[in-house]
Amino acid sequence: MGDILAFTISWIVVSVLGEMGVHALFQKGLYYYTATTQAVDGEAAFAFILTILTPVFAFIVVMIIYSMIRFRARDQEIRPSRKQFYNNKAFVSIWITISIVLNLMFFVHPTASAVEQMFNSERARYNSHDLIVNVTARQWQWFFNYPQYNIAQAQDSNGNSILYLPANRTVKFVLRSYDPMHTYDPYIGVVHGFWIPAFGLKQDVIPGETRYLYVHTTKITSFEVNPMVRVQCTEVCGPGHPFMEAPVHIVSSSDFLKFVKQQQQLQAQQS
Repeated sequence: MGDILAFTISWIVVSVLGEMGVHALFQKGLYYYTATTQAVDGEAAFAFILTILTPVFAFIVVMIIYSMIRFRARDQEIRPSRKQFYNNKAFVSIWITISIVLNLMFFVHPTASAVEQMFNSERARYNSHDLIVNVTARQWQWFFNYPQYNIAQAQDSNGNSILYLPANRTVKFVLRSYDPMHTYDPYIGVVHGFWIPAFGLKQDVIPGETRYLYVHTTKITSFEVNPMVRVQCTEVCGPGHPFMEAPVHIVSSSDFLKFVKQQQQLQAQQS
């Protein structure tokens, strides 16, 4: 009985310390940087799972360490314990029950609840005025097209692709993989990965398929503020893969309109 009491006290102390450490980590942010509601939701889901599993992890670690210290052989002679048992039905039943409950809970939340939230948010946007950005991936560059503003390709003064988005706005990315610089069949291109770390989402871009990704921006920021605000390919697509990235700028609505006007003027000069 003394061992059970000592173990329980040790487990509670370690669990409390662990939860304090996890809470301090929450305050600093589990993700490096967040700029969309989707990233914030993902961070909250991770925090929920980590909070629940900290006592479980502490139980296992304390059990191993306590057993190593308390029941170790203190000399060269290994003597059998006076009380031995190979099975404890109560412990096994409780452990299995808790494991089943935890797995079912995590399946319902945050897994199923997050999927339902994502589907519902996309369904509600079918008839809304989202900003649409067509994204084309090719070896080894990103192209950004704004069909609502007749911008065929957004680029800076040096001809490099750039992505500008307004803050506090829902954005619908239309993703395709195709190399306009080559004449081969688009269905035999390569797979790319569209990833903006600060957005907390990633989507594979597959030749011959059109995929969609929805985000809602939450702050004014840019690649210059934090390197996580960039488009980065996450699928190995050839020797230029590590350099297949593009800066992202999230600006105010007025600055976004200035960007649109600038791009339209630049496009008119090139035509």
